[in-house]
Amino acid sequence: MKIIWLRPSRADFSYHLKQLKAAFEGSDNPKAEYQDMLANLQRGEASCYMVTGQGVRLRFVGRVIDGNYHIIAMAGHGLRQAASLIIDQCCKRRFQAITYHAYRDGMRRILNRFGFEQVDTVRQFADKAETLHQLALGGVYG
Repeated sequence: MKIIWLRPSRADFSYHLKQLKAAFEGSDNPKAEYQDMLANLQRGEASCYMVTGQGVRLRFVGRVIDGNYHIIAMAGHGLRQAASLIIDQCCKRRFQAITYHAYRDGMRRILNRFGFEQVDTVRQFADKAETLHQLALGGVYG
């Protein structure tokens, strides 16, 4: 398995970004959140990656916030297989933690399996909640 940095100069970059729209399903305003992700990328505050391998094709956008690696969006298949690689890379870069916002119970269960803890309920809307999850890594970023 490997992680590929998807440079904005790639001819198929917009295709990869469109695949990330699914990450915002469950949000009360998925279009605005997708646009916010695009703005982070355009300002150079976030980067886009793809993990590939046997049975794995997972795209994600992340950024560094206060020494933590925050995953803004993730979509595709093979998260269970790819998670260890992503966590290892974050450890090598000495991030203090990985953070992730979740809207769906299924994603919350997956995050819990990898040791993430729910640290906050960011907001509630309709019959759903946006929750913040964190996996402490103990690194010293910077």
